[in-house]
Amino acid sequence: MKKIILLITYVFLFINILPSTLAAQGIVSISASGIKFLTGGIGIEEVQAMRAIASQFSLNLIFSEGEGGRITGLNAVIFNEQGESVFNIKGAYPLLYVDLPSGKYRIIANYNGAKQGYVFDLVTGENKKLILNWKETE
Repeated sequence: MKKIILLITYVFLFINILPSTLAAQGIVSISASGIKFLTGGIGIEEVQAMRAIASQFSLNLIFSEGEGGRITGLNAVIFNEQGESVFNIKGAYPLLYVDLPSGKYRIIANYNGAKQGYVFDLVTGENKKLILNWKETE
């Protein structure tokens, strides 16, 4: 009976706690300008781990192509209201979480030479989710 309880405990820890701990320790980075960010989203385990800590970031970006296919190798720059670059990333994965202070921002994202821009506001204590989708080209 003890072995079964121990096994159940390990399974619970592995499924519920370990993924978010690994994501928080292994992927979270700090940009040159001091902005906390996380990029990933390759594989089910990584997506689950990232979703578990998404609320720790003020901005959650999802990059996709066509009918929801996730893309990698995307470049993005986020500008503040004064037009100053506050965050820059090259080679982002399908999920990009960025922790910016409240304010008005503009993102310019480039995927295979096709650019998209979006203006958004961040409010203290809230989590903003944006999806940037590139239509499939033939």
